[in-house]
Amino acid sequence: MRLPKISFQSKIIINLGLTFIVCLAFFLMLYWGVSTFPFFVLFFLVSAFTNFPKSLVSPLSFFYLYYISFYVVAPLFAERYQLVVFEPCYSLAFILLYVVFSLGQNSILMGEKYGMSRVSTPSTYDANVGWLIAPLFFLSTLMCVLIVINSGGFDYWIDSPGQAFLNRGGTGHFVILSHFFSIAMSALVGFYVYKSKRYWVYIIFLIWFFVTSPVHGSKMQLSLLILLSIIPWLRNTRVLTLRSISVLLILVLLFFLGLYFRNNSWLTFDKLIPYALNYFTALENLAISLRDFEPMFMHTFLLPFNKFLTPFGLSDSSLYYDMNHYLTDIYFPENWEVRATEQWPVETDLYLNFYFVFGLPLVCFYLFFVGYIYGRAKIVDTLGYWMIAFLMTIFLISHLRGSLYNHVDFYMYPYMFIVWFSFRRYSFKLGSPGPKIIHASEGLAK
Repeated sequence: MRLPKISFQSKIIINLGLTFIVCLAFFLMLYWGVSTFPFFVLFFLVSAFTNFPKSLVSPLSFFYLYYISFYVVAPLFAERYQLVVFEPCYSLAFILLYVVFSLGQNSILMGEKYGMSRVSTPSTYDANVGWLIAPLFFLSTLMCVLIVINSGGFDYWIDSPGQAFLNRGGTGHFVILSHFFSIAMSALVGFYVYKSKRYWVYIIFLIWFFVTSPVHGSKMQLSLLILLSIIPWLRNTRVLTLRSISVLLILVLLFFLGLYFRNNSWLTFDKLIPYALNYFTALENLAISLRDFEPMFMHTFLLPFNKFLTPFGLSDSSLYYDMNHYLTDIYFPENWEVRATEQWPVETDLYLNFYFVFGLPLVCFYLFFVGYIYGRAKIVDTLGYWMIAFLMTIFLISHLRGSLYNHVDFYMYPYMFIVWFSFRRYSFKLGSPGPKIIHASEGLAK
Protein backbone atom coordinates (compact mmCIF):
# COMPACT_ATOMS: atom_id res chain seq x y z
CA MET A 1 0.00 0.00 0.00
CA ARG A 2 1.48 3.33 -1.09
CA LEU A 3 1.52 6.11 1.50
CA PRO A 4 0.01 9.45 0.41
CA LYS A 5 2.60 11.99 -0.71
CA ILE A 6 2.95 15.00 1.58
CA SER A 7 3.00 18.39 -0.15
CA PHE A 8 5.85 20.82 0.49
CA GLN A 9 3.53 23.25 2.30
CA SER A 10 2.22 20.49 4.57
CA LYS A 11 5.78 19.37 5.30
CA ILE A 12 6.76 22.87 6.43
CA ILE A 13 3.66 23.16 8.64
CA ILE A 14 4.41 19.78 10.23
CA ASN A 15 8.04 20.82 10.82
CA LEU A 16 6.98 24.07 12.51
CA GLY A 17 4.44 22.25 14.65
CA LEU A 18 7.05 19.74 15.79
CA THR A 19 9.42 22.63 16.55
CA PHE A 20 6.88 24.15 18.92
CA ILE A 21 6.20 20.82 20.66
CA VAL A 22 9.89 19.96 21.03
CA CYS A 23 10.72 23.42 22.42
CA LEU A 24 7.89 23.13 24.94
CA ALA A 25 9.25 19.73 26.02
CA PHE A 26 12.76 21.20 26.30
CA PHE A 27 11.58 23.98 28.62
CA LEU A 28 9.80 21.43 30.80
CA MET A 29 13.03 19.41 30.99
CA LEU A 30 14.94 22.55 31.93
CA TYR A 31 12.39 23.26 34.68
CA TRP A 32 12.68 19.68 36.00
CA GLY A 33 16.49 19.77 35.87
CA VAL A 34 16.83 17.23 33.04
CA SER A 35 19.66 17.80 30.56
CA THR A 36 18.47 18.70 27.05
CA PHE A 37 21.70 17.64 25.34
CA PRO A 38 20.78 13.99 24.52
CA PHE A 39 17.38 15.08 23.22
CA PHE A 40 18.92 17.88 21.15
CA VAL A 41 21.14 15.29 19.44
CA LEU A 42 18.15 13.01 18.88
CA PHE A 43 15.87 15.65 17.37
CA PHE A 44 18.70 17.12 15.31
CA LEU A 45 19.36 13.74 13.71
CA VAL A 46 15.64 13.13 13.10
CA SER A 47 15.24 16.56 11.46
CA ALA A 48 18.38 16.13 9.35
CA PHE A 49 17.42 12.69 8.05
CA THR A 50 13.81 13.63 7.31
CA ASN A 51 15.00 16.69 5.34
CA PHE A 52 18.21 15.21 3.96
CA PRO A 53 19.96 17.51 1.43
CA LYS A 54 20.36 16.29 -2.12
CA SER A 55 23.45 18.32 -3.10
CA LEU A 56 26.82 18.43 -1.37
CA VAL A 57 27.38 22.18 -1.66
CA SER A 58 24.05 23.67 -0.70
CA PRO A 59 22.92 25.96 2.12
CA LEU A 60 21.15 23.07 3.84
CA SER A 61 24.24 20.82 3.66
CA PHE A 62 26.50 23.48 5.16
CA PHE A 63 23.84 24.37 7.73
CA TYR A 64 23.77 20.75 8.89
CA LEU A 65 27.57 20.49 8.73
CA TYR A 66 27.92 23.48 11.04
CA TYR A 67 25.45 22.25 13.64
CA ILE A 68 26.67 18.67 13.70
CA SER A 69 30.34 19.75 13.99
CA PHE A 70 29.90 22.36 16.72
CA TYR A 71 26.94 21.01 18.70
CA VAL A 72 26.89 17.23 18.22
CA VAL A 73 30.40 15.90 17.48
CA ALA A 74 32.30 18.44 19.62
CA PRO A 75 30.25 18.03 22.83
CA LEU A 76 30.27 14.24 22.39
CA PHE A 77 34.03 13.83 21.87
CA ALA A 78 35.93 17.00 22.80
CA GLU A 79 37.63 16.88 26.18
CA ARG A 80 36.51 20.40 27.11
CA TYR A 81 32.85 19.36 27.11
CA GLN A 82 33.00 16.21 29.21
CA LEU A 83 30.35 16.44 31.97
CA VAL A 84 29.79 20.21 31.63
CA VAL A 85 27.20 19.76 28.86
CA PHE A 86 24.77 18.55 31.53
CA GLU A 87 24.89 21.85 33.44
CA PRO A 88 21.76 24.09 33.39
CA CYS A 89 23.33 26.86 31.28
CA TYR A 90 24.16 24.28 28.61
CA SER A 91 20.61 22.92 28.70
CA LEU A 92 19.32 26.44 28.00
CA ALA A 93 21.94 26.82 25.25
CA PHE A 94 20.67 23.69 23.49
CA ILE A 95 17.11 25.05 23.56
CA LEU A 96 18.21 28.25 21.82
CA LEU A 97 20.28 26.23 19.35
CA TYR A 98 17.36 23.98 18.49
CA VAL A 99 15.01 26.94 17.90
CA VAL A 100 17.43 28.58 15.43
CA PHE A 101 18.28 25.25 13.83
CA SER A 102 14.68 24.19 13.27
CA LEU A 103 13.41 27.56 12.03
CA GLY A 104 16.56 28.03 9.93
CA GLN A 105 16.16 24.64 8.28
CA ASN A 106 12.61 25.48 7.20
CA SER A 107 13.64 28.96 6.03
CA ILE A 108 16.34 27.51 3.76
CA LEU A 109 13.93 24.94 2.34
CA MET A 110 11.30 27.60 1.59
CA GLY A 111 13.85 29.96 0.04
CA GLU A 112 15.23 27.25 -2.24
CA LYS A 113 11.72 26.20 -3.27
CA TYR A 114 10.75 29.79 -4.10
CA GLY A 115 13.99 30.39 -6.03
CA MET A 116 13.39 27.32 -8.18
CA SER A 117 9.76 28.27 -8.81
CA ARG A 118 10.75 31.44 -10.65
CA VAL A 119 10.50 30.35 -14.29
CA SER A 120 11.94 33.50 -15.92
CA THR A 121 15.61 32.99 -16.87
CA PRO A 122 18.06 35.39 -18.55
CA SER A 123 19.64 34.80 -21.95
CA THR A 124 23.15 33.37 -21.66
CA TYR A 125 26.20 32.96 -23.89
CA ASP A 126 29.22 30.70 -24.15
CA ALA A 127 31.98 33.00 -22.87
CA ASN A 128 35.76 32.78 -23.24
CA VAL A 129 37.31 33.97 -19.96
CA GLY A 130 40.90 32.84 -20.57
CA TRP A 131 42.14 36.40 -21.12
CA LEU A 132 41.07 37.38 -17.57
CA ILE A 133 43.03 34.70 -15.73
CA ALA A 134 46.60 35.99 -16.19
CA PRO A 135 45.85 39.54 -14.91
CA LEU A 136 43.99 38.09 -11.91
CA PHE A 137 46.90 35.73 -11.17
CA PHE A 138 49.26 38.71 -11.22
CA LEU A 139 47.06 40.94 -9.05
CA SER A 140 46.32 38.18 -6.52
CA THR A 141 50.02 37.37 -6.19
CA LEU A 142 50.94 41.06 -5.93
CA MET A 143 48.48 41.56 -3.05
CA CYS A 144 49.95 38.56 -1.21
CA VAL A 145 53.47 39.94 -1.67
CA LEU A 146 52.41 43.37 -0.41
CA ILE A 147 50.80 41.80 2.66
CA VAL A 148 54.04 39.96 3.46
CA ILE A 149 56.30 42.96 2.84
CA ASN A 150 54.18 45.26 4.99
CA SER A 151 53.79 42.83 7.92
CA GLY A 152 57.29 41.68 8.78
CA GLY A 153 58.83 40.51 5.53
CA PHE A 154 59.45 37.12 3.97
CA ASP A 155 61.81 35.82 6.70
CA TYR A 156 59.22 36.50 9.41
CA TRP A 157 56.46 34.78 7.43
CA ILE A 158 58.64 31.76 6.68
CA ASP A 159 59.76 31.37 10.33
CA SER A 160 56.41 32.09 12.04
CA PRO A 161 53.50 32.09 9.57
CA GLY A 162 50.90 31.83 12.35
CA GLN A 163 52.19 34.85 14.26
CA ALA A 164 52.71 36.78 11.04
CA PHE A 165 49.11 36.14 10.04
CA LEU A 166 47.81 37.40 13.41
CA ASN A 167 50.08 40.47 13.33
CA ARG A 168 49.40 41.75 9.83
CA GLY A 169 47.81 44.97 11.10
CA GLY A 170 47.86 47.86 8.66
CA THR A 171 47.52 45.61 5.60
CA GLY A 172 43.73 45.44 5.62
CA HIS A 173 43.34 47.15 2.24
CA PHE A 174 45.74 44.63 0.67
CA VAL A 175 43.88 41.76 2.34
CA ILE A 176 40.54 42.92 0.96
CA LEU A 177 41.95 43.32 -2.54
CA SER A 178 43.63 39.91 -2.34
CA HIS A 179 40.24 38.40 -1.48
CA PHE A 180 38.56 40.19 -4.38
CA PHE A 181 41.15 39.12 -6.96
CA SER A 182 41.70 35.57 -5.68
CA ILE A 183 37.97 34.77 -5.42
CA ALA A 184 37.34 35.87 -9.00
CA MET A 185 40.49 34.09 -10.21
CA SER A 186 39.58 30.80 -8.52
CA ALA A 187 36.10 30.71 -10.04
CA LEU A 188 37.31 31.73 -13.50
CA VAL A 189 40.12 29.15 -13.49
CA GLY A 190 37.61 26.39 -12.80
CA PHE A 191 35.20 27.73 -15.42
CA TYR A 192 37.96 28.04 -18.03
CA VAL A 193 39.40 24.57 -17.39
CA TYR A 194 35.93 23.02 -17.49
CA LYS A 195 35.20 24.60 -20.87
CA SER A 196 38.64 24.27 -22.50
CA LYS A 197 39.89 21.02 -20.90
CA ARG A 198 43.32 22.65 -20.39
CA TYR A 199 44.02 21.04 -17.02
CA TRP A 200 47.56 22.39 -16.82
CA VAL A 201 46.02 25.76 -15.92
CA TYR A 202 44.44 24.18 -12.85
CA ILE A 203 47.76 22.60 -11.86
CA ILE A 204 49.36 26.06 -11.94
CA PHE A 205 46.50 27.36 -9.80
CA LEU A 206 47.04 24.60 -7.21
CA ILE A 207 50.77 25.39 -7.02
CA TRP A 208 49.94 29.07 -6.49
CA PHE A 209 47.34 28.12 -3.86
CA PHE A 210 49.75 26.06 -1.74
CA VAL A 211 52.53 28.65 -1.99
CA THR A 212 50.27 31.51 -0.90
CA SER A 213 48.11 29.55 1.59
CA PRO A 214 49.93 30.85 4.73
CA VAL A 215 49.07 34.41 3.65
CA HIS A 216 45.40 33.54 3.20
CA GLY A 217 45.65 31.83 6.58
CA SER A 218 41.96 31.56 7.35
CA LYS A 219 40.58 28.04 7.08
CA MET A 220 37.39 29.43 5.59
CA GLN A 221 39.28 31.43 2.96
CA LEU A 222 41.34 28.40 1.94
CA SER A 223 38.21 26.25 1.63
CA LEU A 224 36.44 29.02 -0.25
CA LEU A 225 39.12 29.28 -2.95
CA ILE A 226 39.21 25.53 -3.54
CA LEU A 227 35.43 25.18 -3.67
CA LEU A 228 35.06 28.09 -6.09
CA SER A 229 37.67 26.56 -8.38
CA ILE A 230 35.64 23.35 -8.72
CA ILE A 231 32.17 24.90 -9.11
CA PRO A 232 31.62 23.34 -12.57
CA TRP A 233 32.11 19.81 -11.27
CA LEU A 234 30.64 20.39 -7.81
CA ARG A 235 27.46 22.35 -8.50
CA ASN A 236 25.38 19.21 -9.17
CA THR A 237 27.30 16.74 -7.01
CA ARG A 238 25.00 14.62 -4.89
CA VAL A 239 25.58 13.80 -1.25
CA LEU A 240 27.18 10.43 -0.44
CA THR A 241 28.95 9.92 -3.75
CA LEU A 242 32.64 9.22 -4.30
CA ARG A 243 33.14 12.79 -5.52
CA SER A 244 31.41 14.29 -2.48
CA ILE A 245 33.45 12.13 -0.09
CA SER A 246 36.64 13.27 -1.84
CA VAL A 247 35.63 16.92 -1.47
CA LEU A 248 34.86 16.45 2.23
CA LEU A 249 38.28 14.88 2.75
CA ILE A 250 39.90 17.87 1.02
CA LEU A 251 37.97 20.27 3.27
CA VAL A 252 39.07 18.35 6.37
CA LEU A 253 42.67 18.49 5.12
CA LEU A 254 42.38 22.25 4.60
CA PHE A 255 40.92 22.62 8.10
CA PHE A 256 43.92 20.84 9.62
CA LEU A 257 46.27 22.78 7.34
CA GLY A 258 44.82 26.06 8.57
CA LEU A 259 45.15 24.96 12.21
CA TYR A 260 48.76 23.94 11.64
CA PHE A 261 49.80 27.19 9.95
CA ARG A 262 48.27 29.19 12.80
CA ASN A 263 49.94 27.10 15.52
CA ASN A 264 53.01 25.51 13.92
CA SER A 265 55.34 26.93 16.59
CA TRP A 266 54.08 24.37 19.13
CA LEU A 267 51.50 22.09 17.49
CA THR A 268 52.72 18.60 16.59
CA PHE A 269 50.86 16.06 14.50
CA ASP A 270 50.09 13.79 17.46
CA LYS A 271 48.30 16.71 19.16
CA LEU A 272 46.48 17.84 16.04
CA ILE A 273 43.24 15.83 16.39
CA PRO A 274 42.70 16.53 20.13
CA TYR A 275 43.38 20.22 19.50
CA ALA A 276 41.02 20.23 16.52
CA LEU A 277 38.16 18.82 18.62
CA ASN A 278 38.76 21.48 21.28
CA TYR A 279 38.74 24.14 18.54
CA PHE A 280 34.91 24.08 18.52
CA THR A 281 34.29 26.52 21.38
CA ALA A 282 31.05 28.13 20.20
CA LEU A 283 28.86 26.00 22.50
CA GLU A 284 30.94 26.82 25.58
CA ASN A 285 30.94 30.51 24.68
CA LEU A 286 27.18 30.50 24.21
CA ALA A 287 26.69 28.81 27.59
CA ILE A 288 28.88 31.30 29.49
CA SER A 289 27.17 34.25 27.81
CA LEU A 290 23.78 32.89 28.91
CA ARG A 291 25.19 32.41 32.41
CA ASP A 292 26.76 35.86 32.74
CA PHE A 293 24.43 38.16 30.76
CA GLU A 294 20.77 39.00 30.88
CA PRO A 295 18.93 39.19 27.55
CA MET A 296 19.37 42.69 26.10
CA PHE A 297 18.34 44.97 23.26
CA MET A 298 20.86 46.35 20.72
CA HIS A 299 23.82 45.81 23.02
CA THR A 300 26.39 44.94 20.32
CA PHE A 301 24.39 45.05 17.09
CA LEU A 302 25.81 48.34 15.78
CA LEU A 303 29.48 47.56 16.52
CA PRO A 304 30.34 46.67 12.88
CA PHE A 305 29.83 50.33 11.97
CA ASN A 306 32.99 51.13 13.97
CA LYS A 307 34.82 49.85 10.90
CA PHE A 308 34.13 53.19 9.22
CA LEU A 309 36.05 54.93 12.01
CA THR A 310 39.19 52.88 11.30
CA PRO A 311 38.90 51.70 7.69
CA PHE A 312 42.55 50.59 7.39
CA GLY A 313 42.93 48.62 10.61
CA LEU A 314 41.95 48.42 14.26
CA SER A 315 44.54 50.39 16.22
CA ASP A 316 42.34 51.52 19.13
CA SER A 317 41.74 48.53 21.44
CA SER A 318 38.65 50.24 22.90
CA LEU A 319 36.88 49.91 19.55
CA TYR A 320 35.25 46.66 18.54
CA TYR A 321 34.07 45.64 15.10
CA ASP A 322 31.56 43.06 16.31
CA MET A 323 30.23 41.04 19.23
CA ASN A 324 33.15 38.60 19.08
CA HIS A 325 35.69 41.39 19.58
CA TYR A 326 33.73 42.73 22.54
CA LEU A 327 33.30 39.37 24.28
CA THR A 328 36.86 38.20 23.52
CA ASP A 329 38.20 41.27 25.33
CA ILE A 330 36.04 40.40 28.35
CA TYR A 331 36.77 36.67 28.59
CA PHE A 332 40.11 36.29 26.76
CA PRO A 333 42.01 39.62 27.10
CA GLU A 334 45.32 37.92 26.32
CA ASN A 335 43.93 36.87 22.93
CA TRP A 336 42.58 40.34 22.27
CA GLU A 337 46.03 41.83 22.80
CA VAL A 338 47.11 40.19 19.53
CA ARG A 339 43.64 40.66 17.94
CA ALA A 340 42.90 36.92 17.98
CA THR A 341 39.18 36.49 18.57
CA GLU A 342 37.06 33.70 19.97
CA GLN A 343 33.74 32.97 18.28
CA TRP A 344 30.29 33.31 19.81
CA PRO A 345 27.36 31.89 17.81
CA VAL A 346 24.49 33.83 16.29
CA GLU A 347 22.29 32.70 19.20
CA THR A 348 24.38 34.93 21.49
CA ASP A 349 23.97 37.77 19.00
CA LEU A 350 20.19 37.41 19.18
CA TYR A 351 20.32 37.10 22.98
CA LEU A 352 22.34 40.30 23.45
CA ASN A 353 20.50 42.40 20.88
CA PHE A 354 16.89 41.22 20.48
CA TYR A 355 16.08 39.33 23.67
CA PHE A 356 16.68 36.34 21.40
CA VAL A 357 13.08 35.80 20.33
CA PHE A 358 12.66 39.13 18.49
CA GLY A 359 15.71 38.44 16.33
CA LEU A 360 14.38 35.15 14.97
CA PRO A 361 12.58 36.81 12.01
CA LEU A 362 15.92 38.36 10.94
CA VAL A 363 17.66 34.97 11.00
CA CYS A 364 14.78 33.38 9.08
CA PHE A 365 14.85 36.13 6.43
CA TYR A 366 18.62 35.82 5.99
CA LEU A 367 18.49 32.03 5.61
CA PHE A 368 15.48 32.28 3.28
CA PHE A 369 17.49 34.64 1.05
CA VAL A 370 20.50 32.30 1.00
CA GLY A 371 18.21 29.43 0.03
CA TYR A 372 16.58 31.59 -2.65
CA ILE A 373 19.91 32.46 -4.29
CA TYR A 374 20.86 28.78 -4.34
CA GLY A 375 17.50 27.85 -5.90
CA ARG A 376 17.99 30.47 -8.63
CA ALA A 377 21.49 29.15 -9.36
CA LYS A 378 20.11 25.64 -9.88
CA ILE A 379 17.58 26.96 -12.41
CA VAL A 380 19.70 29.53 -14.30
CA ASP A 381 22.99 27.56 -14.13
CA THR A 382 25.43 30.35 -14.97
CA LEU A 383 28.79 31.26 -13.44
CA GLY A 384 27.53 34.49 -11.84
CA TYR A 385 24.63 32.81 -10.06
CA TRP A 386 26.72 29.87 -8.91
CA MET A 387 29.52 32.12 -7.63
CA ILE A 388 27.25 34.07 -5.31
CA ALA A 389 25.39 30.88 -4.33
CA PHE A 390 28.70 29.29 -3.28
CA LEU A 391 29.91 32.48 -1.59
CA MET A 392 26.72 32.94 0.42
CA THR A 393 26.62 29.24 1.32
CA ILE A 394 30.20 29.29 2.63
CA PHE A 395 29.80 32.65 4.40
CA LEU A 396 26.72 31.15 6.05
CA ILE A 397 28.98 29.42 8.57
CA SER A 398 30.76 32.66 9.50
CA HIS A 399 27.39 34.26 10.28
CA LEU A 400 26.13 31.27 12.24
CA ARG A 401 29.44 31.19 14.14
CA GLY A 402 29.36 34.91 14.79
CA SER A 403 27.16 37.95 14.33
CA LEU A 404 24.12 38.05 12.08
CA TYR A 405 26.10 40.59 10.06
CA ASN A 406 29.69 41.83 10.32
CA HIS A 407 31.89 44.56 8.91
CA VAL A 408 33.09 42.27 6.11
CA ASP A 409 29.56 42.35 4.68
CA PHE A 410 29.95 46.07 3.95
CA TYR A 411 32.33 45.29 1.09
CA MET A 412 31.53 41.65 0.32
CA TYR A 413 27.87 42.18 -0.60
CA PRO A 414 28.67 44.94 -3.14
CA TYR A 415 31.45 42.69 -4.46
CA MET A 416 29.05 39.77 -4.83
CA PHE A 417 26.61 41.98 -6.72
CA ILE A 418 29.38 43.02 -9.14
CA VAL A 419 30.42 39.38 -9.59
CA TRP A 420 26.84 38.32 -10.24
CA PHE A 421 26.24 41.17 -12.70
CA SER A 422 29.51 40.56 -14.55
CA PHE A 423 29.18 36.78 -14.96
CA ARG A 424 25.42 36.22 -14.75
CA ARG A 425 25.20 35.24 -18.44
CA TYR A 426 28.30 33.00 -18.59
CA SER A 427 26.75 29.63 -19.37
CA PHE A 428 28.14 26.30 -18.23
CA LYS A 429 26.90 24.79 -21.49
CA LEU A 430 29.93 23.20 -23.15
CA GLY A 431 30.91 24.50 -26.56
CA SER A 432 33.42 26.62 -28.41
CA PRO A 433 34.01 30.16 -27.07
CA GLY A 434 32.07 32.87 -28.82
CA PRO A 435 29.23 35.34 -28.55
CA LYS A 436 26.52 32.93 -29.63
CA ILE A 437 23.33 33.55 -27.68
CA ILE A 438 21.73 30.59 -25.97
CA HIS A 439 18.53 30.95 -24.00
CA ALA A 440 18.62 29.34 -20.57
CA SER A 441 15.04 28.19 -20.95
CA GLU A 442 16.10 26.18 -24.00
CA GLY A 443 18.86 24.55 -21.99
CA LEU A 444 16.37 23.64 -19.28
CA ALA A 445 13.99 22.15 -21.81
CA LYS A 446 16.74 19.85 -23.01
